[in-house]
Amino acid sequence: MVRFDVTSVAETSLFVSINLAAHVIFSLIWGSISDKVGKRKVFIFTGFLGNALLMFSLTLAPTMSALLALRFIEGAFTVMAFSLIMTSVLDLIKKTQYGKGMGILGLGMALGNATGAPFGGKIGSIDPLYPLYFGSLLLLLGALITAFMLKERKLESRPASFIDSLMLLKEEKRIFIPYAFSFIERFTVGFFVGVFPLMLAINYGLGPGTIGMYMAAFLIPFALLQYPFGVISDEIGRVLPLIIGSVLYSIIVISVGFTAPPLLVLVMVVGGVAGALMYPPSAALAGDFADPAKRGTAMGGFNLFGSLGFAIGPFVGGLIADSYGFHVSFAVAGLAVFLVAVIFLPLLISVGRKK
Repeated sequence: MVRFDVTSVAETSLFVSINLAAHVIFSLIWGSISDKVGKRKVFIFTGFLGNALLMFSLTLAPTMSALLALRFIEGAFTVMAFSLIMTSVLDLIKKTQYGKGMGILGLGMALGNATGAPFGGKIGSIDPLYPLYFGSLLLLLGALITAFMLKERKLESRPASFIDSLMLLKEEKRIFIPYAFSFIERFTVGFFVGVFPLMLAINYGLGPGTIGMYMAAFLIPFALLQYPFGVISDEIGRVLPLIIGSVLYSIIVISVGFTAPPLLVLVMVVGGVAGALMYPPSAALAGDFADPAKRGTAMGGFNLFGSLGFAIGPFVGGLIADSYGFHVSFAVAGLAVFLVAVIFLPLLISVGRKK
């Protein structure tokens, strides 16, 4: 942001927030349109290609306003590819393997986050535009892989219209169970992204390298355990892993604000394990509840709620930390996870009995 003489945190944060706003707005739109068209591949390819072009265009933006406008459009293409990749996985595998499929996808996404941030920071220290150039190339590669390698399964039925596809949200009330867990999981991730680094720097005087190590302590087990926990959810059902993971995760999130280094590393590792236990069954549950003809809408809603949680998490966490301290901020985040688990526990038990 130095290029545009932007120094305030609020203005800088717009770069992230406006991208997430596009995710919230377009998640359901792309999913529902793909349901109506009955195809995923063309949307995934367009999403990757558009994202690659828009990311490169960020390097050419003449003003801050232009940069933010391009960033918003880029977000629309990002969620097109991301949400419909999730949908495509559900199209291509059996319903009894949804947990496995979401686990593999979650593994790839989490590993990308775990390796992309430090690598981007390293090449960005040479030139701030290098991460954008490199990201554009990777996205272009994703478009090529989609074009030549992704299989498309012909959908047996399609909704009569765009509105008919959106009616899934009215017809299948249970789908708001995984949506709630998607929201709260991403909401707490916002605390880790926005509040956690500040807590380590201010309270314990840790530098960027050490802070990155603590983030890796969470991200590595979170990534590596997605697949096995997804398989387990296929074997024993979604409910038990989701309940156990939520309760354990809520305790860990609360503990973050009360645990000092070096013991905090252990807390982060256990948090990664608990997070991995939650994500695959919640994503698979959205697929379980969806009409096969409306999977795009179902996964669009899942990503909408997740993006909304991630968008407001850092803001809420920062407000609480400023007013009451970091320990209260993480206590609120952890209690929010526990509250969601308690509220939806009767519905989850009912779902488990029907399986």
